Amino acid sequence: MQMTKIKIVRGVLLCASLFFVFKSEGQELQTINRSTEWHVVREHGQKCFPKTVPPGNYSGITHLHDDIYAVVSDKSDSALYFNFRIQVNPQTGELENVENLGFTQMVHERGLDHEAIAKVSDSTLVLASEGLFRIAEYPINGNEFIWSYSQPSADFHPNYGYESLAYDSVRHYLWTITESTLRKDGEASSWRNGLTNRLRLFAFDWRENQDQDSECRVGEHPIAVSYAYQMDKPKARKQALHYAMGVSELCVLPDGQLLVLEREVFVPKAKIGAFCQCKLYLVNPSVEHPFDMSASFQTDEVPTMRKTLLTQWTTRLTFWGRSFANYEGMCLGPQLPDGSWVLILLSDSQDQYAGVLKDWFKTIVIAPLQDVENQK
Repeated sequence: MQMTKIKIVRGVLLCASLFFVFKSEGQELQTINRSTEWHVVREHGQKCFPKTVPPGNYSGITHLHDDIYAVVSDKSDSALYFNFRIQVNPQTGELENVENLGFTQMVHERGLDHEAIAKVSDSTLVLASEGLFRIAEYPINGNEFIWSYSQPSADFHPNYGYESLAYDSVRHYLWTITESTLRKDGEASSWRNGLTNRLRLFAFDWRENQDQDSECRVGEHPIAVSYAYQMDKPKARKQALHYAMGVSELCVLPDGQLLVLEREVFVPKAKIGAFCQCKLYLVNPSVEHPFDMSASFQTDEVPTMRKTLLTQWTTRLTFWGRSFANYEGMCLGPQLPDGSWVLILLSDSQDQYAGVLKDWFKTIVIAPLQDVENQK
């Protein structure tokens, strides 16, 4: 009887935790701390591969085929992207080997600062340029873009342009999100003000013109839908030499839900004590209320997306360790035999800054919750 009572109490507490929604100070956003349809099966520690991956500024990744991935480096203007071979353990999803196979196409433009990349068809890729505030589609074997979307640089706070891309090949949506708050929407979050970033998540409609030839197609993919997304408050509240607070990447899951990588980078003048905090959230656009791109965050009613925390981690630079990793790229890798998926992440080492930072890679294995329950 006593055990039955304990089970009942635990059940009540579990139900309460599933539906309890709390509201942070001054935040419109409601974060739901509960298990959702997706679950972290296991999280592997980060690894570097100095013998096969030369120093770089790797900032975006997308799967091409088999164990080959396209990776962009934000300081390599001449190379459109690099081919990487990434091999994981077929049972556990842990990284076994990463190799930079070299770049494919050269581009003639300068100041691109490519931060994200997504494969949108068997013949084309889309790259996000923070330097030109542009999202552009390129043939896989070409160096001239065939479609583009851009905004005036004045719309963005300094060093906060486009940082993310994710393509939904089932629903044919190309997703992106502003890294930080746009100027018209308020101040960017920082260690000075402690504000939360208010972002615009939106998708381009890729359902049309799937089979047309590769003539320049500017403006053919309209924005299909947009949402309001609010980040967590910054952790750092002391003076920084370098600081960044924003969403560094998105990833589409097979069911159309999105993973959102929130990232805070804090580097003090002394460098020692630097940290990068990453939070991986799950959002489901299909159950949220849209927020028009022309709407204002100054209105009383902003339908901010609900989000569910899947995992978080912090890397640091200390006297005793150099795990600091600024994770900027993320995509789905292979599906494992048990039905789970491998999420692959990579970091930007700033060309292995001062010989201290490393090009770290990391995998997280995730699965739909029902699949996890079926295996019990």
